[in-house]
Amino acid sequence: MKISIFLLVACFLSFIFFYSCSAEEEESDLLVPTQYALTVTASEGGSVLPEATGIYDQGTTMTLSAIPDEGYEFVRWSGSDNDNGRCGTVTRPPRGYCRAIVTIYSNRDIQAFFQIISE
Repeated sequence: MKISIFLLVACFLSFIFFYSCSAEEEESDLLVPTQYALTVTASEGGSVLPEATGIYDQGTTMTLSAIPDEGYEFVRWSGSDNDNGRCGTVTRPPRGYCRAIVTIYSNRDIQAFFQIISE
């Protein structure tokens, strides 16, 4: 009789231990965020700061700044959340820069375009 009770308790404890371990594994799988690739490039005549090309968690939001080189001006963004946004004219350094907001919800390719300042 003692052996039967001992075996029953051992089986019960084994079941609880096994179930709790598998529940932790399932829970940890749910906590892994979805990640996406962000590629940021600039045409000739400028750069984008910060250097943001990389892998990001879904929902990450960042601000990118397009900085023109001497003799160039910013023209437009492609692939950002505000492609049609207007940038004000900036007369003090850095002249002509423009910011874009990017929220990661899929793989994204963001481009900044610059042109030579015509006189």
